Amino acid sequence: NSLDNQELALQASREAIVLLKNKDQLLPIDLQKVKTISVTGPNADDAAYALTHYGPLAVDVTTVLDGIQAKAAGKAEVLYTKGCDIVDANWPDSELIPSPLTSEEEAEIALAVANAQKSDVTFVVLGGNSRTCGENKSRSSLELPGHQQKLLEAVYATGTPTVLILIHGRPNSINWADKYIPSILEAWYPGSQGGQAVADVIFGDYNPGGKLTVTVPKT
Repeated sequence: NSLDNQELALQASREAIVLLKNKDQLLPIDLQKVKTISVTGPNADDAAYALTHYGPLAVDVTTVLDGIQAKAAGKAEVLYTKGCDIVDANWPDSELIPSPLTSEEEAEIALAVANAQKSDVTFVVLGGNSRTCGENKSRSSLELPGHQQKLLEAVYATGTPTVLILIHGRPNSINWADKYIPSILEAWYPGSQGGQAVADVIFGDYNPGGKLTVTVPKT
C-alpha cells in the first residue's frame, strides 16, 4: 500500500478501462456545466472487488462513488443511493424464474429515479462480485444478475443522460443497454485505485484506450 504501489495500481486501472460506447460524445462530463450528479447501483460504493483472496487485502480502496465525490467536491452536488443489490433474495433461481421486486427494492429504485430526475447526469454502476463470479460460480444466465436491469431501465426512463459503468469479473450480455444507454464503460475489477481511475475517465482527465480481451456474447 505504499504511495509508489498506489500510483502503479492507478495507472494499471486507467489502462484497463474500455470505452464500449459513447453516443454523441456524452463523455467526458464537464464539471463546469453540471450542478447535480446522481450515482446509483450496487457496485458504486462497494470495495469488495479489490479485496479478494487473489489480490492484496491490506490496501485502501477508492470506490467509484469516492472517485466521483472527490472530483465533484466544491463543483457539483452528488446524490447517491444503492438502488438494488447485486442479486435478489431468490437468486440464482430467479435467473430462470424472475422474482418480483420487494417493497424495499421498489423504494430504493424509486429513490434512484428521484435522484436522477434532479440531476444533470446519472452514473449507474452495475455488474457482479464474488457471489456471481469465481471458480465455483457457474451461472445459468448471461444477463445482469438480480434486479439490476430494472434499476437501469427505471433510471434511463427519467430522460436524464445516463452512463453505465460495469464492474465485474465475467462479461454480461447487455443487449438492452447497448441499444439504449448512450455511454458504457467496462471497468472489470479495476483494482484498489479503480474509483479514481473511473472518475479520471468520466471527467476527462484520462482518455480510455483499453481493448476487450474477450467476446461479449449476445445470447
